[in-house]
Amino acid sequence: MAKSLRSASKKKTKAIKRSAVFKPVEDARLDRLATAQQAAAALPKVAAEEKAESMDTDVPKISTSGPKLNSKTRRQQKRAGKKGGAKKKTINRF
Repeated sequence: MAKSLRSASKKKTKAIKRSAVFKPVEDARLDRLATAQQAAAALPKVAAEEKAESMDTDVPKISTSGPKLNSKTRRQQKRAGKKGGAKKKTINRF
């Protein structure tokens, strides 16, 4: 019969593999990331004014406050056009 992943022998081999194979790789990766993070922290920070100057461009601002043109609004507009809009009130004159 096949051994389940919950069996003691499978758990033991996984633990050995985790500590012998994957642990050194993980530690090396952590060391690399820590040194890279220290190097990045040592760099001078960009001032807010320099960011603002670099952000200034002559691109016009796009307005997003208009009606949505999705299928629901198109369907509603189409129905409103078929009905003829607002009906006039009839006045009975005797």
